[in-house]
Amino acid sequence: MTKRIAHGWLAGAVAWSLAAPGLWAQTPLPIAPVKPQGMPFIRSYKGVTVPPLRTSGAARLHGMIRSGTLYLSVHDALELAIENSLDLEIARYNVARAPWDIQRLESGGALRGVTGTTGGAIRLGSGQGVAGSQSGSSSGSGGGGTSSLAGAALIQQIGPVTPQLDPIETFSGGIGHQTSIQTQIVQSGSSYFAYNGRSYYDQVSQGLLSGGLVRYTYQGSYLNEAVPLDVLNPTSYINTGFLVAHNLLAGYGTKVNDRFIRVARRNAANTNLTFQSSVMSLVSSVLNLYWDLSVAADDLKYKQRNRDLAQDLLKNTNLQIAAGSIPGIDRVRAQSNLALQDQALRVAQNNALQRENALKDALSWHGRQDTELDAAHIVTVDPLQVPDVDQLPTLSELLQTAHQNRPDLIVARGNEEIAATTAYGTANGVLPSLRVIARASNTGQAGSPGSGTPTAFFVGGAGNALGQVLRRDFPNESAAVSFSGKTWNSQAQADTAIDDLRHRQSQLSRQKTSSDVAKEIALARLAIEQAVARYHSAMESRRLVEELLRGEETKWLAGTSTLAAVVSSRRELADAQSRELAAAALLVHSRIALDQALGLTLERNDIKVEDALGSAPDVGN
Repeated sequence: MTKRIAHGWLAGAVAWSLAAPGLWAQTPLPIAPVKPQGMPFIRSYKGVTVPPLRTSGAARLHGMIRSGTLYLSVHDALELAIENSLDLEIARYNVARAPWDIQRLESGGALRGVTGTTGGAIRLGSGQGVAGSQSGSSSGSGGGGTSSLAGAALIQQIGPVTPQLDPIETFSGGIGHQTSIQTQIVQSGSSYFAYNGRSYYDQVSQGLLSGGLVRYTYQGSYLNEAVPLDVLNPTSYINTGFLVAHNLLAGYGTKVNDRFIRVARRNAANTNLTFQSSVMSLVSSVLNLYWDLSVAADDLKYKQRNRDLAQDLLKNTNLQIAAGSIPGIDRVRAQSNLALQDQALRVAQNNALQRENALKDALSWHGRQDTELDAAHIVTVDPLQVPDVDQLPTLSELLQTAHQNRPDLIVARGNEEIAATTAYGTANGVLPSLRVIARASNTGQAGSPGSGTPTAFFVGGAGNALGQVLRRDFPNESAAVSFSGKTWNSQAQADTAIDDLRHRQSQLSRQKTSSDVAKEIALARLAIEQAVARYHSAMESRRLVEELLRGEETKWLAGTSTLAAVVSSRRELADAQSRELAAAALLVHSRIALDQALGLTLERNDIKVEDALGSAPDVGN
């Protein structure tokens, strides 16, 4: 068997740094949802487009079949398997979903699925006519006013809730007419009054990642009343307000409020690494299947040749018996040898068929349900390459390589980071709530003269009211501090203890993963050493048996040996060839296992994860 020297274990190996493992996930996926296009505000309210499921056919695979034979290289087998693996296609959806998880958490806010509600009543300015005086309503910032809560939902989230980081604009407008009976006429001067009104309210709020809130409000209203005592009627009212609020204890700090975003990014990186690990496992599996079929095909050739030689031996035996040079009993020995070789051939044929079917199942979504693929015969065109692994790196060097490339080790470190981030945010939730709030607003009101003689300063329309606001003729400022603390903070303390214990568990899990990897690599290295020794021994044994067979055949032709000795030597050669082939296969499988243990499977086979991520299934009709 020709021995081909593969690349050295560390020679030419490029250390693939995964310090930023989420970067390659930014490659557009064929299955990834597509964001809507259009005007900035309009597209915010359009749904994303999710591509339909990709169905696999066999167009490319069928195109590779020639006259019922599929000539397959290692590269072809790996490409087809990666494109047509259902497991990988399912894993691609995890990678496609990860950026949307990040986007969801980068918008901030409470838990998913909780929405707020807004009212639709007309908002009148405080003191605006009789109706405004009786309702006592105003804007939400400065001078009193209204406020709204987020529905009737109970929101429970361990640790401080991330502020709403997406800017939110709320607008409401209303128009109406109302007539009401007055039980006393001090304000209206009449037993009833009627009015027409309209109002506009706009609010823009923005949460701060540091743990605060900024809000701007605008309120405008118009009121025309049928009452005799209004000094100004109709009137226009405008109020603008600005509010700033910030947490000082619980919920304070960027590190607390962006923890879910950082966890989502780390999870996305872990998802990428998990996909990479799945690709590595698939590649290793297909390599083993391919070389198993290649070995089975070579073994089948050996068995076929031995059977042909057994037939030739029986033919020559019959000729020599007819010539009287050997006794007739030698025919029985030759026939027995032919029967044994024929049985060995049938076993080799069944083994090759099983290996072929196993590889077919890995090449297509449909496997052998595809009748054309099932009927095809696979020919492995790449010869078995026995790696040169006589000089293995030390165990410490192999461990260093694994720590740089093994996805599960990097995921374990990422999980520890996630647990630490979560525990930090939960610990902040033990603190009491201390919040400072500052408000500032400006009010303006103007109208047409009603009863009496109004001050000229207030006579006018909405423009005059707006001028009062801009000049800050009627400013309002306020500041407040709110404190809230629990006498018994047992729930928050329990949450902290739970998450701290989970963090400790993640640290131990990372250490256990590292220890398991070290054991795996040590066993894989030992298996390589044993496989090398076995292969060299089998190769030398086969060489010696070949020399003995040539000598025995020469002696038999010269009449100094017996047919039984020749038959025995041929059997020994067949066994030696099978042992050498099995030893070579074991060495190749051991090399594949060590590559996977080191995280070098994809690099050894020149496969890029981003290519596997975007691989399209073999689509057919």
